[in-house]
Amino acid sequence: MTMTLGKWSKAFLILTVAVLACVANAQPMAHWTLVPPKGTPKAGDVVNVELNATVDAGWHLYGLVKSDGPTPTTIEPTGGAKLSGAITEGKPIKKQDSNFDVPVEYFEGSARFHVPVKLGPNGLNDKLKIGFQTCNATTCYPPVTIELLLSGGTSTPAAGTVPGASHTPPALGSTSASGPKVLHKEGSQGVMAFILSAFVAGLFALLTPCVFPMVPITVSFFTKRQETLGKKVGLIHAVAYCAGIISAFTAFGIIVTALFGASGIQRFATNPWVNGVLAVIFVLLALNLFGIFQVNLPSGLQNSFSPHGKSGLIAPLLMGLTFTLTSFTCTVPFVGTILVSAASGSYLYPLLGMLAFSSAFALPFFLLALFPQYLARLPRSGAWLDMVKAFMGFLELAAAVKFLSNADLVLQTGLISRGTFLVCWTVILAAAAVFLLGWFKVGKVEVPERIGPGRMTVIALTVLTCIGLVSAVPGRSLGELEAFLPPTHSKDWGQDYQQALALAKKTGRPVLINFTGVTCTNCRWMEKNMFPRDDVKAQLKNYILVELYTDRQKPSDAENGKLEQQLTGSVTLPVYTAVSPEGKVLALFPGSTRVPEEFVTFLRAGLNGT
Repeated sequence: MTMTLGKWSKAFLILTVAVLACVANAQPMAHWTLVPPKGTPKAGDVVNVELNATVDAGWHLYGLVKSDGPTPTTIEPTGGAKLSGAITEGKPIKKQDSNFDVPVEYFEGSARFHVPVKLGPNGLNDKLKIGFQTCNATTCYPPVTIELLLSGGTSTPAAGTVPGASHTPPALGSTSASGPKVLHKEGSQGVMAFILSAFVAGLFALLTPCVFPMVPITVSFFTKRQETLGKKVGLIHAVAYCAGIISAFTAFGIIVTALFGASGIQRFATNPWVNGVLAVIFVLLALNLFGIFQVNLPSGLQNSFSPHGKSGLIAPLLMGLTFTLTSFTCTVPFVGTILVSAASGSYLYPLLGMLAFSSAFALPFFLLALFPQYLARLPRSGAWLDMVKAFMGFLELAAAVKFLSNADLVLQTGLISRGTFLVCWTVILAAAAVFLLGWFKVGKVEVPERIGPGRMTVIALTVLTCIGLVSAVPGRSLGELEAFLPPTHSKDWGQDYQQALALAKKTGRPVLINFTGVTCTNCRWMEKNMFPRDDVKAQLKNYILVELYTDRQKPSDAENGKLEQQLTGSVTLPVYTAVSPEGKVLALFPGSTRVPEEFVTFLRAGLNGT
């Protein structure tokens, strides 16, 4: 059986469409403050309300004058309040907009509006509804609507106004004498420390289930090319493969963030259809490793993709691109974190961070690309390598289960529970062990009758893993593997923020918010390995605990995501936030950690802040 590149292209097209479908609702680049009128006005009085907007560097906010191009700023009272005259604005910049080819009026840096309002029966409890759009030299965000109380306040999206939140969060990586204490921040120790943390994260990302199954694909791909093309061409193609990984990570991440904000990457990783497509791709890769079919180029393109021609580098570049796409769901926690700064206008840290991350990520695969030329010198390398590749095909199937589980969790279909997940993995690994024993044949792979010590060791480890998975079905913890399993809810954690605030006011205890996601592996690791520690549990007892999911297709998750952005300025997971009973942020801890003392220090900081 042969699959052509044309069929693979359809899968890539679906992924591309999914990316575009997932990058809506970007964060606005203007931040509003309403200055309340002086005195104590009552219903029926006419008051002058001042609106101030702070516009992020590199962006501009359009004025009140309508045009045939971008959306102008609109301001209108809600409820019983009404306008009692014309709204005035500061002096805008007047310019011909090259993108829309129309004259426009806009503000940079800041803008001020004066709104005459006749108060209704609710007095200052009514609101002003503000519609606006922000653009830079090349990009425009969709129009956004916010609402501000006439009694004063700062901006939050109107559809997700969150009572109880009483501050505007600092930018990621910053601290304020009067604001929340931010712990465990990448980049806070300078450029070199940030680059080092990015490089180390790239190495750790190699151990994730999205990445490890690509090892046999890489070996198989470059083995054939070394055998037919020689060492020199193989080395050039290895460089091209790594260049594909590095350029795809860096360019894709920066472009998506610049156009749509850091949340675009996050939505790509959690989109159920993207995860479904990736699951299908991994199944196809497994079948390829089993030798059931081969992936070949259409005959008409053989010459164009010939390694001896200039376009011979296209194939390894596409391999690097494919690898980047399939690894996003596991690498997104770090990728999303470093791309947040790009959404606020700073590109140095994201650029350096993505280069360091992707370089570390690609380095082992560069070595693997060179490895086949030494592998080919070993006696009878073909037979045992085919067996190893087939065994890795079972791991590809296990990875496909993980992607299907992600899609199931986001769609909330309930088809793949924790027990079902464990049973699927057990069956797959049991089949792998039986295959290594030679009791059945997979595709065209021949398994030698004699079982050597190496194969016996792998069989024993696989059987022990199966036993461990089965024993965990009733609920026993699997330690590190728990990070990849569907989440289980603890009765100690509530799931309603407003109820948590109400309970906090009654008890005088602060609230600890666990912003989490059903597809977040780092979230699962923290919940299953960090939270149960005695020193951590001792600190958690002093908090009202609430876990808020943000990545399911539910209205409540959308509200939780807006709350996370408002309180933390972040869209990545996990983020742990200690807040006072009044909703003021006391301490932030973005990301996960393997150092218990770091997390305990954060928990104590939240308590001291109260």
